[in-house]
Amino acid sequence: MDLSRLCQNRTPMDVRCVPMDDRTGREVLVVIAKMTWRVGPNGAATIARPIAPVRIFDVPRSDARYASLRHASDAVDEKPGTDVLLLGTAYPSRPDATKQSVSLRVETGRTSLHKVLTVHGPRVWQQAMVGLTPGPSGKMGPTPLVYELAFGGVDATDPEVPVSDYRNLSGTGFHERRAGLVGRPAPVIEDPRLPLSSRAPAPAGFGPIPQHWAPRSERAGTHDEAWRRERAPLRPLDFDPRHNSCAPDDQWLETPLVGDEAVEVLGATPEGAWRFRLPRYAPMFHSTVRGRSFEHPTHLDTFCIDADARTVELVWRVRVALPRKTEHLEKVVIFGSEPLPHHIVAQLAASVFGEGSTAEAS
Repeated sequence: MDLSRLCQNRTPMDVRCVPMDDRTGREVLVVIAKMTWRVGPNGAATIARPIAPVRIFDVPRSDARYASLRHASDAVDEKPGTDVLLLGTAYPSRPDATKQSVSLRVETGRTSLHKVLTVHGPRVWQQAMVGLTPGPSGKMGPTPLVYELAFGGVDATDPEVPVSDYRNLSGTGFHERRAGLVGRPAPVIEDPRLPLSSRAPAPAGFGPIPQHWAPRSERAGTHDEAWRRERAPLRPLDFDPRHNSCAPDDQWLETPLVGDEAVEVLGATPEGAWRFRLPRYAPMFHSTVRGRSFEHPTHLDTFCIDADARTVELVWRVRVALPRKTEHLEKVVIFGSEPLPHHIVAQLAASVFGEGSTAEAS
């Protein structure tokens, strides 16, 4: 039975219906809705065309074996809280700059998410009086904010027994014997709280973390012999739903966002500062089973800012329990929680029907 045909989407979002088993083994229909806004340098928001799709698979940045992700898959059955992600490029504030701070701030009214990373120009490891340290930074150019340029990686000095930093398999600068790094390129993206000169440097980034990297992998639960014997293929009893959350820990908010929070991005656009506040708009999900209507609560679980594309993707999802006879699920309707602002409705109508058209949106 094609369950996607049961979904009636009455929003300007992309919607996908994906049959899955939840962590208890129950069969559910996961309905995922994604809104994409295009936001100008002045903060003005319009609905993006085309809409970014709901992604069923991870999207790696390259074909490299240990490539980081540009986008994590949206196809998970539950995500607690809200992942806040930033994709983009660091731009030097002056032509002769050798480093630049990049910051992300989201004001929620209750608290704020504020994160700052430092991006350097090219540099190499050099011997210091005690241990190693990154050498002076060269002139900085536009630098992609990717985990490949941060601390981490795989030390394959012994190809039979490679050693990895599972917090960032894509990175650079990780070596079992640090003396082997002298003269090699040093990471250029670092967290000023845990710099490379410290005894315990940490990976640094704003983008999504793959599920096999720490700390996501540590939340997948215990896959031991007892699990294989007594529970497989269900998820382990100690599975943590935060395994499905792909943002770095300091970019995850336990209390979900609503989508209209004030956002400030500094250092990741050519003009230096990008501030915006999106219109409040969210989906509502209703299902009908054997003539009975059910409302399904939801929350915004992904807030992905792409400073290069000037877009923001917002994702919501619900799980609709499938009846024993799936044909008893008659429909799932997705509609807006409130009307869109008139100027956005006009813009949407013009993009679909041509200039001078008008339309209504739920």
